[in-house]
Amino acid sequence: MQLKLPPVPENKKTDRDKMNRDIRFFLNLQILADELIEQYQDIKFYRGQDAQTLEGVYFYNSSRELLSRYVYILKEKDLQSIFPEQHCSLIVLGEIPERWKTGVHSILQLPEETDILDLMNRCQEAFHKHESWAEKLQNIIVQEGSVDELCQISCSYFENPLFVHDSQLQVISCPVWREEMIAWEKDEQTGQLITPLEDLNDFRTNREYLHTLTTEGAHIYSAELRGYRDIYVNIRDDNGTYEGRLVICEIDNPLKPGQFASAEYLAKLIRMVLSRRGHLDIPYKRALYQMLESMVQGKSFTNSEIESRISQCKWTLTDHYVCIRTDGEEQEGNPGSAASLCNYVETKVPGSRAFFIGNQICIIINLSVNKDYTSEMAGILRDGIFKAGFSNVFDDFTRLSHYYHQASVALEYCRRRNDTKWYYMFEEIVMDYIGDLCGSQFEPEELCACELKMLREYDKENHTELYETLCKYILNERNTVATAAQLYIGRSTLFYRLRKIKEITGLAAADMAKPIKNLYLRFSMFIMKNYIEKGE
Repeated sequence: MQLKLPPVPENKKTDRDKMNRDIRFFLNLQILADELIEQYQDIKFYRGQDAQTLEGVYFYNSSRELLSRYVYILKEKDLQSIFPEQHCSLIVLGEIPERWKTGVHSILQLPEETDILDLMNRCQEAFHKHESWAEKLQNIIVQEGSVDELCQISCSYFENPLFVHDSQLQVISCPVWREEMIAWEKDEQTGQLITPLEDLNDFRTNREYLHTLTTEGAHIYSAELRGYRDIYVNIRDDNGTYEGRLVICEIDNPLKPGQFASAEYLAKLIRMVLSRRGHLDIPYKRALYQMLESMVQGKSFTNSEIESRISQCKWTLTDHYVCIRTDGEEQEGNPGSAASLCNYVETKVPGSRAFFIGNQICIIINLSVNKDYTSEMAGILRDGIFKAGFSNVFDDFTRLSHYYHQASVALEYCRRRNDTKWYYMFEEIVMDYIGDLCGSQFEPEELCACELKMLREYDKENHTELYETLCKYILNERNTVATAAQLYIGRSTLFYRLRKIKEITGLAAADMAKPIKNLYLRFSMFIMKNYIEKGE
């Protein structure tokens, strides 16, 4: 059963064809048995492997091979001459030989006198019913519809109310509500329906419920806690992390065994809708990322608002963090989109959250969770041909926007230097940044200590090395032994030069020991080296 699509351009057909294959729905014999058992009382089901491969029904023809894609209607006598080794699905009128009861083949047994034409019609009606439901779901997927639309279509199909919730038990969709179900409350921050605290506590202490968090595929949740049974399917991301659940409630009609396969199919499509953004777009995650995006753009939130969101990651306001800025599709030949890069980072770097604003990507890493993030990030940047800027470490999450700005500044200098490094820390370029800020108001020469400028001019005129001597002396914390060794001169020569420096500039060792003067001299040396000497 494949959805028929309208004509599309050739360059888009491949992607659509792949998606079309991915969302096909096949029946198994159990689904068909659920339909037929309502019409035929004397029916027996030998499950066998019961592969979910069926897309139609045929009368058996001895001249044709039995294919796993179809269920075949035949009579007892037809079984005498065939016995395929591979799995097949059959509806047999009459007795079934023991050699067929191997646990491989899936067989429905009906009385020999069953009207075979009526049986064929009922089988075709059953296939049409399930195909019609699946086709409606497929159209929602193709048209990029919502989880609500998928669930609304499916309530009548399952003949029971159903809902979808995220990993925090916040409701994503509930088209039909019954009094027997949980009386959800409204979360004032997200506007979503949430599970009341008393129900949350019941679930968190219930052994059966805790076990359900570990399962794959469709399963039954007993009536012990809620008073009715459920079929549930856990929704997980690409890494197997639990992100939520589809629940079908046995309230209006009894659950059927074949609905397990249908529930898994519906859950698969729900996951496709939720994961389109690159993250599973479930309410609590959506609210978290919306807040983070707003924070880096300068919007203020109260401490309690921030804490309530980041606590979902098991983070606190005072954990140690680093903020990283890079850009998606930054360089030619880089195939990664912003969404896929964010998803990849969160997969590969523990303790990280990544989101994008336009083409700008912000990555926040909790160092309480992951202290060794630099090697992981370096590999991602290298493989994706990205440049990045890292902020200083911070422990006040409310100031995220300031550290995002630090990361952005570091990225700017990383690009500007155009060297072999994939990233720069803000602390590595902060002096350049200060120098540029100062230089926006003054010429570099105007920022430097006059003593240093005097020595450079004196050296040029007299071919001396007093400027270099003073720089070494300051950087060595006025240690004469270390300074003389670095300059390859004797101490007497060094003392002579220091006296000459004082004579020319008036700068004595006691002046250099003053913290502010020492800092200014060091800053001036930095400006001289990086802004004046490079331009000469």
